[in-house]
Amino acid sequence: MKADVVGLKEALRDLNKLDRELRKEINRDIQRVVKPIARTLDERVPKAPPMSGWQTSGGKKPWNPKKFAVRTDARAPRRRPGRPMHTVLSVIRISSAGSSVAIADMAGKAGGSGTRSRTPMQYRRPNFSQVLTARLGPPSRFAWRDVDDMVKEANKNLKPIIKRVEDALNRNLKNTYRSG
Repeated sequence: MKADVVGLKEALRDLNKLDRELRKEINRDIQRVVKPIARTLDERVPKAPPMSGWQTSGGKKPWNPKKFAVRTDARAPRRRPGRPMHTVLSVIRISSAGSSVAIADMAGKAGGSGTRSRTPMQYRRPNFSQVLTARLGPPSRFAWRDVDDMVKEANKNLKPIIKRVEDALNRNLKNTYRSG
């Protein structure tokens, strides 16, 4: 889920050139608004492995849930700038560094209800995604479950901050043309 605010990234970049302290203050305000979403996501992730046999250390993908982090980014796109369909537009990112959380969150999403085995039922082993679905619910178990509601709330809370950015840039623009 993404929420589009047209021009915010450019406005933050311009503000950084004009008033670094105000830009830092606005960054802190943005972080303060979005932090509750990250906290909610952190609370959803189980601290213990969701399945028996999922190691807590060693192995290829041990269960080591990392906290969700909030980052703001107003830099220009770094990959393939200027090419269509390859621009980075996100200003606010909420992400988890732990791959085990992403695996547990989305396991079974691509295969729908999972692939069907022809092995007789009494000889089948439990499927990874089926076990996670039984214990934690369907795919999108942590991060994407009700993100629409959280993003709407964050957008509502971000509007005054965006207004501050616009006002600061407009004041500077007015002063530039008045003095020039």
